Formats: sequence, C-alpha cells, structure tokens
Amino acid sequence: MALQTVEFSTCLKPTEMIRELREIVVNSGWTYERVESVRTVDRFAIIMPLTQLAKSLGIKITSGPYLGLELLCWSHTPGSSGSLHFTSWSFSTKINKDDFEKIIKLWSSKLSRQPWRWTFGERSVIGYFHPVFGKSKKFYKHLGFDVKSKVWPITLEVELPTVFEEE
Repeated sequence: MALQTVEFSTCLKPTEMIRELREIVVNSGWTYERVESVRTVDRFAIIMPLTQLAKSLGIKITSGPYLGLELLCWSHTPGSSGSLHFTSWSFSTKINKDDFEKIIKLWSSKLSRQPWRWTFGERSVIGYFHPVFGKSKKFYKHLGFDVKSKVWPITLEVELPTVFEEE
C-alpha cells in the first residue's frame, strides 16, 4: 500500500495535538491504537549539527474511512533553547487529498490556539526568523485558513466521509 506523508510544525505541544485527534476519532466511533517511536533530529551546536533522538507519540486509526492514517508528533530543541513541535501525518493513497484536508481542518479548528501563531516570547527563544514559522503559516494559508485573523477558536462546518474502505 502506497503512503503519502505531510509534515509541518505547530506552536502546540504534541500531547495537545494527539488529544484533539483522539477526540475526533472517538466521537466518530472509529478505533485507534497508540504509537510510540523515536525520530532522528538535528541540533546545531555553534556551527556543527549533532544528531539526536526525539521521542514521538502518535495515533494510528484502525477503523473507519481514515483507516491507516497515522499522526506522529514530537518536539526538539534545534539550538541552545526553545523547542519546536512537529507533526507528521501518514496516510494511504486511497484517502484522497480533499478528505485528508477535511480532517486536518477539523483537527486544527479544535486546537486551543492558532497552530501557526507563535507568541513573541516563543519566537524570541527559538530564533525570531526561524524558517519553520513561515512554512507553517504558508501550509495553513494553503488549507484556506485566514492566517492574518486573530480570531480563535473558530467553528468550521466540516463533514468527514462516512464510507468505510473495504479490505
């Protein structure tokens, strides 16, 4: 089975990101399993990258129309201080792009704050001009979010598919 992967950063901790997807899965009546793994990340010490391991937590959907979709989240400190939080979504090519974007939009709208908007303090600690800030904002703008608005939380009328893919 061919997989697609979408990876982006957010300003929210991995536990919150996983909790919100778990609530969507449970409220939809699907089943899931927890996933724990380790990712290789680079940390820069002065001018030389050092390879480190970061613990990642996640959920894999085991029933429903999003069967096989897996969310992994992790944090790491790229410099001397301040953590960046990442999320990686892997899903089957059987799930079309529009349906995938629906679940990302629903998941994002349930988060406690705008996932692309770091506070001034967070940006200052990590490095104000770090490229992940712009990449995250661009990703959410592409999904159709108004990244200039400061209104949050928002309510989205997203209808997830109910068709179950047969094996």
